Amino acid sequence: MYTFTAEHTVNTPLYKGALVRAINATDGTEIWTLSNYDGSFFAISYAMADGYNTFFNGYDNQIYVVGKGPSATTVSAPDVAAPFGAPIVIKGTVTDISAGTKQNEQAARFPAGVPAISDESMPDWMEYIYQQRPLPTDAVGITVTLSVFDSNNNYREIGTATTDTFGFYNFEYTPEIPGKYVVYAIFEGTEGYWPSKAVTAFTVMQAEPEPPAPPADQPSIADQYFLPMSIGIIVAIVVVGALVVLLLRKR
Repeated sequence: MYTFTAEHTVNTPLYKGALVRAINATDGTEIWTLSNYDGSFFAISYAMADGYNTFFNGYDNQIYVVGKGPSATTVSAPDVAAPFGAPIVIKGTVTDISAGTKQNEQAARFPAGVPAISDESMPDWMEYIYQQRPLPTDAVGITVTLSVFDSNNNYREIGTATTDTFGFYNFEYTPEIPGKYVVYAIFEGTEGYWPSKAVTAFTVMQAEPEPPAPPADQPSIADQYFLPMSIGIIVAIVVVGALVVLLLRKR
């Protein structure tokens, strides 16, 4: 259910604080709000079709179309082969590519694209993007699921990352085996955005083989010949010396 504010005859200055609201028809909870003053009764315009609401906003004299919008996801990984056992960083962005983001004002303010944002942060975020409101300090991004297809043809999820208010995310990953990896970044979509995905690849080098143990030191020629010979000569001298001493004693 949707409600909006209007007046029989609009006064100047305009009434402040008027909102258009989306309300859960089942339990009455508020889903989202947007600053909007529709105008005089004779100028009321609020059309709904195919999941989109179209209405005139008297605060800025623009026509708004509110509904689920498209998103764009990017992902990148190191272009240079990583050594086995070392962590790598997978990173990318998720942006809002709705028609409104292509307007001159939004394109100039966000040359890298308008960041996608979570459903709970959407009301304040849309006013920041389109109605010159301050940047929300507590805005939360969206979640990206990261998976890999490795060189053994195994596909597995490696984790999730949350974007910031720049639409940027990053994830540190240590590959389990060497070889080529294909990375899939998937944004599953929210109530505010349709899903999107992206793919990239990286390579992990083979592990370096263990260096062979150094050979045991071989005995030198001196160790093999001179040292035993020297010991033999010393022993012979000692024996001869002992015999001389015995002979002298006998005399």
